[in-house]
Amino acid sequence: MTKTLRSGYTDHLNRHPAENICHGFDFAAYLGRPLNNYIVLNFDEESANHSGAIFQAIRHKFRDWLNRRTKKLYSKPLSAMYVYTHENPNGHAHCNWVVHVPPELQAEFDQKRQKWIERAHKNVRRFDVVAERVNPATAKSLAKYIIKGTDSRFVSYLHLQAYAAPQGRVWGRRACTSEAISRAARQAAGFKAKRDRGKLLAANDDSKAVA
Repeated sequence: MTKTLRSGYTDHLNRHPAENICHGFDFAAYLGRPLNNYIVLNFDEESANHSGAIFQAIRHKFRDWLNRRTKKLYSKPLSAMYVYTHENPNGHAHCNWVVHVPPELQAEFDQKRQKWIERAHKNVRRFDVVAERVNPATAKSLAKYIIKGTDSRFVSYLHLQAYAAPQGRVWGRRACTSEAISRAARQAAGFKAKRDRGKLLAANDDSKAVA
């Protein structure tokens, strides 16, 4: 059985990880690699105890595949771009994963994804995995939806009034933004969300989009 990853618990999402997720959506789009796939992973009662470890194994499979395949396609591997939140409302443990998949690899990702999940999560029920494409026009609404469990003190600040709802107790890391679209990456690129959201990095300047 996959080991349990527990390092304390939280009852809500704090301001900074919630804000990083919103800005991560913006930065990925700015780099021309928008977060275009939304996957929900549901966990049964037993699996919920080690959902963090299960999802970590899935991410590792994804990153290894992306590195290998994009290196072959583009002669240089692309860094993984994704955000995620774990939620547990009323004992319904699940993970929201929003990830960029290069269009050329979408069909392959759709096939591989289920295999990665089944290998990491041995007890996958029929409706435990829900996957859909992200509509660019509603991407920011999706960002707000997956951070709906944010601390009530910051709901107004993050404009979450239409989304906010308690999302239960989560053990281990509750949310994360991948390194390629993290706060450090945005600062290194000189990206300012208020100034640059909705813009696209110049087509001839792809040095920041590939890592």
